[in-house]
Amino acid sequence: MTEVALTAKAFWGYSEDFMRECEAVLTITPRMIAQWESGVIDRKGQIAGFYLASFEKEEAELQLLYVSPLHMGRGFGRALMKEAAQKASRLGYSHLRIEADPNAVGFYRRMGAKQVGWCRSEVEDARELPLLSLPLKPVR
Repeated sequence: MTEVALTAKAFWGYSEDFMRECEAVLTITPRMIAQWESGVIDRKGQIAGFYLASFEKEEAELQLLYVSPLHMGRGFGRALMKEAAQKASRLGYSHLRIEADPNAVGFYRRMGAKQVGWCRSEVEDARELPLLSLPLKPVR
């Protein structure tokens, strides 16, 4: 998962220095997997994409969603996003919070998310990231 996250992030042409700063945030730990819900797409024994989402008392949040550059454009991101949204909806949440990389905003908008503000990056304190909200349909 860590390798997929780092390769997918680097796909957008970030500098080596910035990518080194991202390593701590994008290193998937056993604690993250135990603490958050996850979904994985596997292709021939390799992780093609994954997501991690938290479902706290106050809100549901998409923590990470990455697709390997080798598998981009095949609908895997859409499938992962749909699964995370359905889990959140089944748990009774009305929206899914997303702190988006600027390069991923178009994808999340196509999924139906709307920008609701800005938030500080965990990597560079001065960097602001788009804060999005995906409205969820109630499960009947």
